[in-house]
Amino acid sequence: MPKIVHHLFNSDEKHLEQIEESLLLGASDLAKDNSIENIEIEDIVNQAQVSTSTFYKVFNSVDSLFKKLGQKLTNEITAYALSHTPIIPDLTMRVSIKTRRALHFVNNAPFLASLLIKAEWPSSNPNHMMYKDIEKDLLEGIMQGSFSDVSPSIGVNLILGCLRGAVKDILEKKQSEEYINQIAYQILISLGVDQKTADAVSKSPILESLPVPPIRLVSNVLPTQDSIKAD
Repeated sequence: MPKIVHHLFNSDEKHLEQIEESLLLGASDLAKDNSIENIEIEDIVNQAQVSTSTFYKVFNSVDSLFKKLGQKLTNEITAYALSHTPIIPDLTMRVSIKTRRALHFVNNAPFLASLLIKAEWPSSNPNHMMYKDIEKDLLEGIMQGSFSDVSPSIGVNLILGCLRGAVKDILEKKQSEEYINQIAYQILISLGVDQKTADAVSKSPILESLPVPPIRLVSNVLPTQDSIKAD
Protein backbone atom coordinates (compact mmCIF):
# COMPACT_ATOMS: atom_id res chain seq x y z
CA MET A 1 0.00 0.00 0.00
CA PRO A 2 1.46 3.41 -0.98
CA LYS A 3 2.79 5.53 1.87
CA ILE A 4 0.60 8.52 2.66
CA VAL A 5 2.54 11.81 2.73
CA HIS A 6 1.08 14.50 4.94
CA HIS A 7 1.97 17.58 2.95
CA LEU A 8 0.27 19.94 5.37
CA PHE A 9 2.26 18.60 8.31
CA ASN A 10 5.53 18.84 6.39
CA SER A 11 4.71 22.39 5.39
CA ASP A 12 3.90 23.33 9.00
CA GLU A 13 7.13 21.73 10.20
CA LYS A 14 9.18 23.71 7.69
CA HIS A 15 7.36 26.88 8.70
CA LEU A 16 8.17 26.29 12.37
CA GLU A 17 11.84 25.77 11.46
CA GLN A 18 11.81 29.14 9.71
CA ILE A 19 10.22 30.77 12.74
CA GLU A 20 12.80 29.16 15.03
CA GLU A 21 15.60 30.55 12.86
CA SER A 22 14.02 34.04 12.99
CA LEU A 23 13.73 33.88 16.78
CA LEU A 24 17.33 32.71 17.17
CA LEU A 25 18.61 35.47 14.90
CA GLY A 26 16.47 38.04 16.70
CA ALA A 27 17.78 36.91 20.09
CA SER A 28 21.40 37.00 18.91
CA ASP A 29 20.85 40.52 17.52
CA LEU A 30 19.49 41.68 20.87
CA ALA A 31 22.31 40.03 22.81
CA LYS A 32 24.88 42.22 21.05
CA ASP A 33 23.92 45.11 23.32
CA ASN A 34 22.06 43.43 26.19
CA SER A 35 22.81 40.82 28.81
CA ILE A 36 20.93 37.55 28.26
CA GLU A 37 19.35 37.92 31.70
CA ASN A 38 17.77 41.23 30.65
CA ILE A 39 16.18 39.95 27.44
CA GLU A 40 12.49 39.05 27.69
CA ILE A 41 10.05 37.29 25.39
CA GLU A 42 8.49 40.60 24.36
CA ASP A 43 11.89 41.88 23.18
CA ILE A 44 12.54 38.75 21.14
CA VAL A 45 9.13 38.55 19.44
CA ASN A 46 9.31 42.24 18.54
CA GLN A 47 12.78 41.78 17.08
CA ALA A 48 11.74 38.68 15.13
CA GLN A 49 8.36 40.19 14.22
CA VAL A 50 6.30 37.24 15.40
CA SER A 51 3.55 36.91 18.00
CA THR A 52 4.00 35.65 21.55
CA SER A 53 1.75 32.67 20.80
CA THR A 54 4.00 31.81 17.85
CA PHE A 55 7.04 31.98 20.14
CA TYR A 56 5.47 29.37 22.44
CA LYS A 57 4.90 27.03 19.50
CA VAL A 58 8.68 26.76 19.20
CA PHE A 59 10.13 27.46 22.66
CA ASN A 60 8.69 27.19 26.16
CA SER A 61 10.86 29.96 27.64
CA VAL A 62 13.60 32.48 26.89
CA ASP A 63 16.05 30.18 28.66
CA SER A 64 15.19 27.27 26.34
CA LEU A 65 15.73 29.56 23.34
CA PHE A 66 19.21 30.57 24.51
CA LYS A 67 20.08 26.97 25.30
CA LYS A 68 19.12 26.01 21.74
CA LEU A 69 21.07 28.98 20.38
CA GLY A 70 24.11 27.86 22.37
CA GLN A 71 23.86 24.29 21.07
CA LYS A 72 23.44 25.46 17.49
CA LEU A 73 26.36 27.85 17.71
CA THR A 74 28.72 25.38 19.34
CA ASN A 75 27.93 22.74 16.71
CA GLU A 76 28.47 25.19 13.85
CA ILE A 77 31.67 26.67 15.32
CA THR A 78 33.10 23.23 16.18
CA ALA A 79 32.44 21.86 12.69
CA TYR A 80 33.95 24.98 11.13
CA ALA A 81 37.01 24.98 13.41
CA LEU A 82 37.76 21.29 12.85
CA SER A 83 37.53 21.71 9.09
CA HIS A 84 39.98 24.66 9.18
CA THR A 85 42.58 23.20 11.55
CA PRO A 86 45.65 21.68 9.91
CA ILE A 87 46.96 18.33 11.14
CA ILE A 88 49.83 18.86 13.61
CA PRO A 89 51.99 15.71 13.96
CA ASP A 90 53.16 16.47 17.52
CA LEU A 91 50.16 15.59 19.70
CA THR A 92 51.25 17.72 22.65
CA MET A 93 51.44 20.71 20.31
CA ARG A 94 48.15 19.79 18.62
CA VAL A 95 46.23 19.63 21.91
CA SER A 96 47.84 22.84 23.17
CA ILE A 97 47.06 24.84 20.04
CA LYS A 98 43.48 23.58 19.76
CA THR A 99 42.89 24.44 23.42
CA ARG A 100 44.35 27.92 23.19
CA ARG A 101 42.61 28.76 19.89
CA ALA A 102 39.25 27.74 21.36
CA LEU A 103 39.77 29.76 24.54
CA HIS A 104 41.02 32.84 22.67
CA PHE A 105 37.87 32.61 20.57
CA VAL A 106 35.60 32.48 23.64
CA ASN A 107 37.65 35.05 25.59
CA ASN A 108 36.87 37.70 22.98
CA ALA A 109 33.13 36.98 22.94
CA PRO A 110 31.60 37.09 26.46
CA PHE A 111 28.13 36.40 25.07
CA LEU A 112 29.46 33.23 23.49
CA ALA A 113 30.85 32.15 26.89
CA SER A 114 27.43 32.53 28.51
CA LEU A 115 25.81 30.52 25.71
CA LEU A 116 28.41 27.77 26.02
CA ILE A 117 27.54 27.35 29.69
CA LYS A 118 23.82 27.21 28.92
CA ALA A 119 24.51 24.61 26.23
CA GLU A 120 26.64 22.62 28.71
CA TRP A 121 29.71 22.93 26.48
CA PRO A 122 31.86 21.04 25.91
CA SER A 123 29.53 18.09 25.57
CA SER A 124 30.20 14.83 27.44
CA ASN A 125 28.23 12.95 24.80
CA PRO A 126 30.64 10.40 23.23
CA ASN A 127 28.83 10.89 19.90
CA HIS A 128 29.43 14.66 19.78
CA MET A 129 31.96 15.74 17.13
CA MET A 130 34.13 17.60 19.65
CA TYR A 131 34.23 14.64 22.05
CA LYS A 132 35.24 12.36 19.18
CA ASP A 133 37.95 14.79 18.05
CA ILE A 134 39.45 15.03 21.55
CA GLU A 135 39.27 11.24 21.92
CA LYS A 136 41.05 10.77 18.57
CA ASP A 137 43.86 13.14 19.58
CA LEU A 138 44.18 11.42 22.95
CA LEU A 139 44.44 7.93 21.44
CA GLU A 140 47.00 9.12 18.87
CA GLY A 141 48.98 10.77 21.66
CA ILE A 142 49.00 7.56 23.68
CA MET A 143 50.18 5.56 20.64
CA GLN A 144 52.83 8.22 19.97
CA GLY A 145 54.03 7.98 23.57
CA SER A 146 53.22 11.63 24.24
CA PHE A 147 50.48 10.90 26.80
CA SER A 148 50.05 8.42 29.63
CA ASP A 149 48.19 5.22 28.79
CA VAL A 150 44.93 6.26 30.47
CA SER A 151 41.37 5.22 29.75
CA PRO A 152 40.11 7.36 26.82
CA SER A 153 36.97 8.34 28.76
CA ILE A 154 39.06 9.51 31.73
CA GLY A 155 41.46 11.44 29.52
CA VAL A 156 38.69 13.12 27.53
CA ASN A 157 36.82 14.11 30.68
CA LEU A 158 39.98 15.60 32.19
CA ILE A 159 40.22 17.86 29.13
CA LEU A 160 36.50 18.69 29.14
CA GLY A 161 36.63 19.57 32.84
CA CYS A 162 39.50 22.02 32.31
CA LEU A 163 37.68 23.66 29.40
CA ARG A 164 34.44 24.04 31.34
CA GLY A 165 36.26 25.64 34.26
CA ALA A 166 38.05 28.03 31.90
CA VAL A 167 34.81 29.12 30.22
CA LYS A 168 33.26 29.88 33.64
CA ASP A 169 36.27 32.00 34.57
CA ILE A 170 36.11 33.79 31.22
CA LEU A 171 32.43 34.55 31.78
CA GLU A 172 33.28 36.27 35.06
CA LYS A 173 35.98 38.42 33.42
CA LYS A 174 38.17 38.46 30.34
CA GLN A 175 41.32 36.45 30.99
CA SER A 176 44.95 37.08 30.03
CA GLU A 177 46.95 35.07 27.52
CA GLU A 178 48.98 33.76 30.46
CA TYR A 179 45.79 32.28 31.94
CA ILE A 180 44.90 30.60 28.64
CA ASN A 181 48.42 29.16 28.37
CA GLN A 182 48.08 27.86 31.93
CA ILE A 183 44.91 25.95 31.01
CA ALA A 184 46.77 24.28 28.14
CA TYR A 185 49.64 23.52 30.54
CA GLN A 186 47.32 21.91 33.09
CA ILE A 187 45.67 19.77 30.41
CA LEU A 188 49.04 18.50 29.20
CA ILE A 189 50.19 17.76 32.76
CA SER A 190 46.95 15.85 33.45
CA LEU A 191 47.68 13.71 30.37
CA GLY A 192 51.11 12.76 31.69
CA VAL A 193 53.32 15.24 29.81
CA ASP A 194 56.41 16.25 31.81
CA GLN A 195 56.49 19.77 33.25
CA LYS A 196 59.32 21.09 31.06
CA THR A 197 57.66 19.97 27.83
CA ALA A 198 54.20 21.11 28.93
CA ASP A 199 55.55 24.56 29.83
CA ALA A 200 57.36 25.00 26.51
CA VAL A 201 54.48 23.73 24.38
CA SER A 202 51.82 25.78 26.20
CA LYS A 203 53.82 28.96 25.50
CA SER A 204 54.71 28.18 21.90
CA PRO A 205 53.49 30.54 19.15
CA ILE A 206 49.84 29.88 18.38
CA LEU A 207 48.60 29.27 14.87
CA GLU A 208 46.98 32.11 12.99
CA SER A 209 43.62 33.01 14.49
CA LEU A 210 40.63 31.20 13.08
CA PRO A 211 38.62 33.47 10.77
CA VAL A 212 35.06 34.26 11.84
CA PRO A 213 32.82 31.57 10.33
CA PRO A 214 30.64 32.88 7.46
CA ILE A 215 27.51 32.00 9.43
CA ARG A 216 25.17 34.79 10.44
CA LEU A 217 24.36 33.36 13.86
CA VAL A 218 28.07 33.10 14.65
CA SER A 219 29.05 36.50 13.27
CA ASN A 220 26.26 38.04 15.33
CA VAL A 221 27.83 36.99 18.62
CA LEU A 222 31.49 37.49 17.72
CA PRO A 223 33.45 40.74 17.51
CA THR A 224 35.19 41.87 14.35
CA GLN A 225 38.02 39.81 12.86
CA ASP A 226 40.77 42.11 14.15
CA SER A 227 39.57 41.90 17.74
CA ILE A 228 39.50 38.11 17.92
CA LYS A 229 43.15 37.67 17.04
CA ALA A 230 45.27 36.22 19.79
CA ASP A 231 46.79 38.84 22.04
